Amino acid sequence: MRDFAGKPVLVIGLARSGCAAAEVLVKEGAVVVATDIKPATALGEAAVRLAEMGVQLVLGSHPLSLLDGTELVVVSPGVPDRLPLLTEAEKRGLPVISELELACSLYPGPYLAITGSNGKTTPTTWVGLALNEAGLLAAVAGNIGVPISTTVTSIPVGTWVVAEVSSFQLQRTVHFHPRVSAILNLSEDHLDRHGSFAAYRTAKAKIFANQTPEDYLILNADDDRVRALADFTSAQVLFFSRRQILSEGAFVTEGKLVLGWQGEREVLCRVEEVSIPGRHNLENALATALLARAAGASPAAIAHALKTFPGVEHRCEFVASIDGVSYINDSKGTNPDATIKALEAFSPPLVLIAGGRDKGANLTYLVRAIKERCRAVVLLGEATPKFRTALAAGGYTDVLEAESLAQAVRQARALARPGDRVLLSPACASFDMFSNYEERGRAFKAIVAELKEEPT
Repeated sequence: MRDFAGKPVLVIGLARSGCAAAEVLVKEGAVVVATDIKPATALGEAAVRLAEMGVQLVLGSHPLSLLDGTELVVVSPGVPDRLPLLTEAEKRGLPVISELELACSLYPGPYLAITGSNGKTTPTTWVGLALNEAGLLAAVAGNIGVPISTTVTSIPVGTWVVAEVSSFQLQRTVHFHPRVSAILNLSEDHLDRHGSFAAYRTAKAKIFANQTPEDYLILNADDDRVRALADFTSAQVLFFSRRQILSEGAFVTEGKLVLGWQGEREVLCRVEEVSIPGRHNLENALATALLARAAGASPAAIAHALKTFPGVEHRCEFVASIDGVSYINDSKGTNPDATIKALEAFSPPLVLIAGGRDKGANLTYLVRAIKERCRAVVLLGEATPKFRTALAAGGYTDVLEAESLAQAVRQARALARPGDRVLLSPACASFDMFSNYEERGRAFKAIVAELKEEPT
């Protein structure tokens, strides 16, 4: 494992994972300088805590002189690649790593890593539950909201680290080596950051870059872009499929979830017994089953987890029923494909609240889904003009615009009829109005709670 004692390290970006990295590095004896474009007042208690720990803070700007004497740069996922400080670090030949790479330099594993364009949080949490059901030590962390570096410094040796990992985290890895990994799906996302789908896919594929024939790579057989990656790995490839019967892997046949493993087949449960609804969650259940089995969980433990998992916050989460209308929080739906899956999870008609900060994705297929399933759409945020133009081009005109999320929810309430669902699934990032999708989702739930107390 890497020795950081006395090593000068620069941390760029002080959101959740950057703060965690700085704290862990200090505890490991590193001499830490941390920088963020935000002032101390915007960082609040996090800046105070880091300063008290001995971190030298440089806030409000990123002077290139920060690189003088630095031996390692740890960069937060949200920091843009084009930041001059990063460009200069690479020009000087300094190693630049993500918080994920930092974690694997502190803890050897085993790691079980999950990535994909959509739906990563649900199977990540679900796998953790299945492993715990099987009596295996497992800690869930990563892009799910729990920094991996903090997690790996506080768990017993031998604990499975079940990690949701993003393209931003993977992009800056070198030695990260999960024993079990999965790519659930691939669609256009984060093109504003990566520049092209090819570059985005390359970043995702780093999840298996260091895997060997002793390891497992789980892929979605129903996603052509994912299935094609099977030709580029040294790991043992296993597939899951909602549409095909497989000789090995996880699949559906005769209304049952089946696990094919080392020449044997095990029925896990009936489709209707899966605890959370939607076709995408059936895919998540299949991926969960295969991942947990590859990590050593028994079929009985997996089956119990599939039947009892309550779901995760902000992903097709039921909030309340008001005057016969259900309110659903899918704030984690931050790209069009995720929103399409959310629309398909519920019976129409729906009133959709969408918009936020655009990530460069194509809206064509989302417009088709909206035309098929939505009574109306309420738009908000920076992406409103793009959405309105795309909807009009597709012949959809039942559109309102809102200045705030509170106004959007109230407009949706006025549009919805008994039996309808009001669905917050923005298909966009939250950063134009909120710090993250969690803050957006919790704001939605608070507004809905207020509605319950208001007269109709």
